[in-house]
Amino acid sequence: MKTILVPTDFSENAFVAAEYACALANESKQKVQLLHVYIALYAGYGEEGNSVKQIKWAETESAEAMRTLVENLSEQFPQVEIEGECLKGFMIDIVVDKLKRNENSLVVMGTKGATNITESILGSTTYEVIKKSPVPVLVVPIDTPDFSFQRVGFFTAYDDHELDALMVFQRALNLRPHLSMLHFYKEGEKAPDKELERWQRKVEAAYPDWGVSCKATAVEKVDINALTREAKSENLDLLVFARPHKSFFQKIFVASLTKAVANYPTIPSLFIKT
Repeated sequence: MKTILVPTDFSENAFVAAEYACALANESKQKVQLLHVYIALYAGYGEEGNSVKQIKWAETESAEAMRTLVENLSEQFPQVEIEGECLKGFMIDIVVDKLKRNENSLVVMGTKGATNITESILGSTTYEVIKKSPVPVLVVPIDTPDFSFQRVGFFTAYDDHELDALMVFQRALNLRPHLSMLHFYKEGEKAPDKELERWQRKVEAAYPDWGVSCKATAVEKVDINALTREAKSENLDLLVFARPHKSFFQKIFVASLTKAVANYPTIPSLFIKT
């Protein structure tokens, strides 16, 4: 059985992400592994015993918080196998190291979302995890109203690498949603109707079990506001971004936009490296 990794700092936004991960695990028949990483600081002066006490205190507090979290989530999601782990170190290093073991299908992380610019320790590492993770990373805003996975939006440039990203999506989440393929083009340019039709046929042939629709939207600028408007107009439950090392990502989904969506998403957003 596949496992969803959920880093947590026991904050409210991390709890929402854990709930989302459990709902997704229940839908896709996966396990959930909660991970808390604590840092025990030692200034290098004073009695060595004080440092040992700090470490033991951090271990005890983390273990108790994790037990409570696992109990609460297990009551909400009795069908999902949930386990928790607390480790000493630095979040990004431990998360990346765990992902190298190929035991996790994806990572689910929390963030405060667009309504609050204050980031927790966990939120500040989200973008770093996206950059370094070999598996998809799903970012969940704190104000996610419900945990539905029926309508998924995928931003496309009609590139074949996106078919590979959809394969990764299918393996990681094991869902059969309605897929809205969304394309942005600049205002004043001709609408790419023929390209859109050709691409829809190609996606439908590759994934015949999915409902697929394609839409091209003229925008003045591709930014988080344009993404949000499109997501709301299409009534999407989840956004998916493929992150290739190609011109489309370099010219449109630049690092600053990825970082903006990662830190302040308006709906759950999944990032897939191809």
